[in-house]
Amino acid sequence: LLGLISFIAMGSEGAIVDWSGLYLKEVSIAPEALWGAGFLGFQITMTLGRFMGDAVSERLGSVKMIAVGTVLALVAYSLVLTENTYLAIAGFALGGLGFSVMIPEVFRIGGNVKGVDSSQGIAFIAGTGYAGFLCAPPILGFLAETSSLKTSFVVLFFYAVFILAITFILKKKQAKPNLG
Repeated sequence: LLGLISFIAMGSEGAIVDWSGLYLKEVSIAPEALWGAGFLGFQITMTLGRFMGDAVSERLGSVKMIAVGTVLALVAYSLVLTENTYLAIAGFALGGLGFSVMIPEVFRIGGNVKGVDSSQGIAFIAGTGYAGFLCAPPILGFLAETSSLKTSFVVLFFYAVFILAITFILKKKQAKPNLG
């Protein structure tokens, strides 16, 4: 489950990095001066979220932090899918904040899985995440070519819903008492 979160979250990051400018250009019909604004907003909030995430995580816990990040990502995709230039830019920026906290938390959980050496857990999560980062943009590009770029972002929205569902499973596993 952690590998799936990592694959989807990093794949989504890669998709936003690679496709946000084209989305603003072709779907939102943004003026040329704003084509890079979605990427810029994403990177700024991604950076801020990575710096501030640990402080929030200490209060919420890792699984809740992933859930909060996912909810932010869902709101972000909803804004992007409005096709309004300024809402889409705000959505890409909000997405950076949401995704910024997911991967560090998945690494934290993966390094503490019972029965799994921490280096192996982190390596697995890193491998699946980077696979997502490399695979998702071309797959979504193919989808955009055969359907539309907006369809690609709809798919990303539903993958975020999937991550949220996984957090409920992780929370249940976390809540079970250790009987062994």
